Amino acid sequence: MFKTIITALLLLIAAQSEVLAQKTLNLSFGFPSINWDYSGNFDGLRTVNTGGWSITASGLKIKENGLIYGIDLGVNRYGNGFQFENSRPGIGEIHHFSIMLLIGYDHRPRDSKFSVRLNLAFGIGIVPSDNRYYENDKSFQTRYTSYGIPLHDLTFSGSQEVKSRIFPLLKPNVELHYAVGERSTLFVKGTLGISLIEDVIVRDFPEVILESEEYQVTHSTSLSYWALDLGYSFRLKN
Repeated sequence: MFKTIITALLLLIAAQSEVLAQKTLNLSFGFPSINWDYSGNFDGLRTVNTGGWSITASGLKIKENGLIYGIDLGVNRYGNGFQFENSRPGIGEIHHFSIMLLIGYDHRPRDSKFSVRLNLAFGIGIVPSDNRYYENDKSFQTRYTSYGIPLHDLTFSGSQEVKSRIFPLLKPNVELHYAVGERSTLFVKGTLGISLIEDVIVRDFPEVILESEEYQVTHSTSLSYWALDLGYSFRLKN
């Protein structure tokens, strides 16, 4: 099913590219953030965001009545790390690509340099990130007391599994544009990325050992996110 969706979207991009190229192109750079859910009997070991970025390119056709339709392509990168108390060692990044169709509405008051666009994109996200394994991980034993004893005597074993490498994604957003020329605008954009699959990536730690006591915990994320973007929009000559 997902292969069929990808094929259909790629064919649509190819069919529409010539038309869209003569209308409006958007390029934006954003700062996304995802949430992690937790289960188990140990709340101290967390996965936290350590920064991230997103790049989105859109080819749009804006009709005279304000109707927008087009193609939205993007890549999101999330820095993340484990956290226990004040220690936060970084781990490998997570990223995903998106291929989406977009519809929307452009509200442009007469004789104003400002305009507002309301958009809804829908399509798929693609996760190329690798599965990972943690065997007796000592990430938190990097700080020691004056007696050479680890400040945090915490070790864990487990794995990270990408449960859904392709997942359906909705992306509503609102853009505030300011005209800087006859055919170009600068804009800020607020975005929600809504994954339709509950657990896209799962980190399962069946063995967490703290001060000789054993626990278990699971971290999971749907890759739903929110982001603030800065962008540039350019209307091509007809």
